[in-house]
Amino acid sequence: MRGTRLLWSALILLTAAMAFAGPRVLAGIEGLLQLSGFPVAASAATLSEHELEEINAMPAQDQAMRLLERTFNHYTGAGEEIERRADVWLGQIHSTPEMSKLTDVAYFSSDLRVRAAALEVWRIEAGFHTTPEAMDEIIHSAATSADRKYFFLSYLGILGNRGVERPRAFDTLMLYARDPDGDIRAAAINGLALLGTEDTIAPLLEIFRSDPSHDLRERAACNLADSGMVSRDLRKKAVPELVRFSQDPNLDQTTKKWVYQALREITLQKIGDDPTAWVSWYGAQSGRF
Repeated sequence: MRGTRLLWSALILLTAAMAFAGPRVLAGIEGLLQLSGFPVAASAATLSEHELEEINAMPAQDQAMRLLERTFNHYTGAGEEIERRADVWLGQIHSTPEMSKLTDVAYFSSDLRVRAAALEVWRIEAGFHTTPEAMDEIIHSAATSADRKYFFLSYLGILGNRGVERPRAFDTLMLYARDPDGDIRAAAINGLALLGTEDTIAPLLEIFRSDPSHDLRERAACNLADSGMVSRDLRKKAVPELVRFSQDPNLDQTTKKWVYQALREITLQKIGDDPTAWVSWYGAQSGRF
């Protein structure tokens, strides 16, 4: 009984305190921002005239860093400013720990335009124009360099992604994707992921299914599911083949696990590691995948 009386006393005091404090306290409680839910705007998220004036007065390195940060925070106009200034920055932007942190955040964004901004900064850091001549240089360097193939094949994909001779970039990367050296195949896989065109889906699927290296199969799976520059709509084109992979008795269990993980990431379906369930689900999609 004593405990009950104490509880009622506490409730009466709390009610009285709320009545005395009035709307201000209630507003404060109602205004407590929860961490779950839809985004809540904190500002207009657009580059102001004042900030652009400030950016224009900065060295190129600082301009790129500020605009990259604004881009992955989805400030309107930031990505366009990077694109507009990119070639002017050639020779003035260099890789630093701070810049690498920003480009990594941008490249792992869920927004493909933000990832593209990271590619532009990487291209400028490496000193490549978006020209056929730059593509020639990269292809020649990849063929003649014994220890920098990963670098050059990655930039082959980046230049192709930025619109430079995409078919040529794809064909060249495919030559290296069939190389007996696993390190060279790894470089080609990364280049294909950075290229991100529709014709990269089939070779990434083939590598995922049949490359002798488990590590490279996993890389291909990640690039099909989430990584790289492939759009979500293009990733969906891999779903029919991934569903077939789930039924393949010749695939080992580790590869099968990656198949199911890729399917869940692409489709957002909460289906387990059950090939029958995936076949049933896919059959009900009426051509949506």
